[in-house]
Amino acid sequence: MKRWPVTGLLIGALLIAESALADNALSLYTAEYKTKVAGLSVTLTRTLAKENGRYHLTQGGKKGFMVKLSEDSHFSVEGDQIVGERFVYQLSGVSNRRREVLFDEEAGTIRSLRKKVWTEHPWSPDVLDRLSQQEQMRLKLLLTETPPERISLSIVDGRKIKLKHFDLIETSVLDTPVGALETLHYRLIHDEPDERSSDAWLSVDHDFLMVRTQHVEKGYETVIQLESASVGGRAVIGQAP
Repeated sequence: MKRWPVTGLLIGALLIAESALADNALSLYTAEYKTKVAGLSVTLTRTLAKENGRYHLTQGGKKGFMVKLSEDSHFSVEGDQIVGERFVYQLSGVSNRRREVLFDEEAGTIRSLRKKVWTEHPWSPDVLDRLSQQEQMRLKLLLTETPPERISLSIVDGRKIKLKHFDLIETSVLDTPVGALETLHYRLIHDEPDERSSDAWLSVDHDFLMVRTQHVEKGYETVIQLESASVGGRAVIGQAP
């Protein structure tokens, strides 16, 4: 019978435990948000589900026949990294737009559709789509004891793969329809900070669920604000005012 060194067994057990921890770190949730699309108020429903070890993140909403928005991201988790499989964004109604990303590890490619043009990039396990990047931020925060001062993520969108840096601004309390929530406020560092700004607030007590995002560009502001949510099957309830 083969005898394993005790040290090797301990290291192996720790590696297995760490892998299992990371694989189960992303708590599943359903959340509703308010925003505006093409100037119309829309309720977005976002859901993170898991089946057979793979995650499916969806976000969608509509306003009659004027606006219909849907986003789907399929991915798995390996260690502390989300590994993309497929992403689809579809906007229809007063405006029509489609984006898509296909992650093909076997072929060694990432194919990205934007403005009806496909481009191809070398495959890399750390490249994310525009929806799964938010879950990667959650995963990083869930696996660390202290929030990092900077979170850097590689995101594919059309012809480019950009390394984006999100800096921790502060811890702040936001008043929301579910009560006051303590949040971490991160800001995306833009090349032209006077022209564009992008901020995200993540709930400290609810597995870093997104509470609010705010993007300002050319004087136009887009805000997505939490209305209600459940994380891990439990309702998100903040502190009373």
